[in-house]
Amino acid sequence: MNYQRKRGAFGRRRRTGAWQSICGGLLRLLGRRQARPYPASSLYSAEHQRLPNRRFSLAGLHMPCMLLGLALLGGWSLHQLCHWNIFRVTELRLEGAHTLSEGQVLGLGGLEQGLNLVTLNTGRIERQIATHPWVAGVQVKRQWPSGVLVELHEYVPFALLNQVHPGGGSQLSYIDYDGHVIAEVPEGGGLDYPVINGAGPDDIADGRLVTGGAAERALQILHLAARGNALLPLQSVSEVYIGTKKDFTLYLAEHPFPIHFGRDHLEHKFNELLHVLKQLYDSGDIGRTTVLEMGYGDDVNKMLCRSAQSK
Repeated sequence: MNYQRKRGAFGRRRRTGAWQSICGGLLRLLGRRQARPYPASSLYSAEHQRLPNRRFSLAGLHMPCMLLGLALLGGWSLHQLCHWNIFRVTELRLEGAHTLSEGQVLGLGGLEQGLNLVTLNTGRIERQIATHPWVAGVQVKRQWPSGVLVELHEYVPFALLNQVHPGGGSQLSYIDYDGHVIAEVPEGGGLDYPVINGAGPDDIADGRLVTGGAAERALQILHLAARGNALLPLQSVSEVYIGTKKDFTLYLAEHPFPIHFGRDHLEHKFNELLHVLKQLYDSGDIGRTTVLEMGYGDDVNKMLCRSAQSK
């Protein structure tokens, strides 16, 4: 009677705890150590040295069966998880979006409530969202049991690039600090950025400014202004114009006179310009200035300043 009750109890445990039974057997199998050989002087050495090999051969037969059982049970569990409502997506969160709307990002990724979190293909969703030109990087994370978090990194516009086409016309685009051409400025888009004007088709390759090209060197002038000097901050720069000889002319937002930089020694000329502007502000002559030419007569250390009084 007692033996039958024990068998019945064991049978119930097998039906209700299949995972525990299989995993327990696997752990016991993996945890079993091979018996230490007896010394040669032992009367039982020959017999006992053969016993571990027998037990190991039986273990070799049981191992595939246990692994197969785990795989089958795991597949059954995955099938069940795919149909549990507890893993249905009910919360969608977006972080890092400034230019794109939540609807745009979720629409690109095909994200919506009701999707199953277990079978959600985060890699495919990331690739779909990354196709938008404003997206610099994206990561989609599961938030168990029923949430999805989209962490977005957008390109940040630093300036505008006005590219002149050989056949006529031009295209105005946003570029970031590193010279990546983000996207064309749409109708009604923000224009509160300095403009690099006069870029040609040879200034852009693979979606970014060509290193050493005229447009990329004009961007270097804006980098100098972005250092934060109070006399010439980036906000005061209206335009950097690229001439036909690949020379550069700087225009300020508050003062319309041109500042000619030439083609070379841009950082040196920019630093000299800061000293000149300070003198013009201190003397009150800034309002009468009509042109500044840095490196006058091909001499990097010479500067020409014309004013309304000198005409």
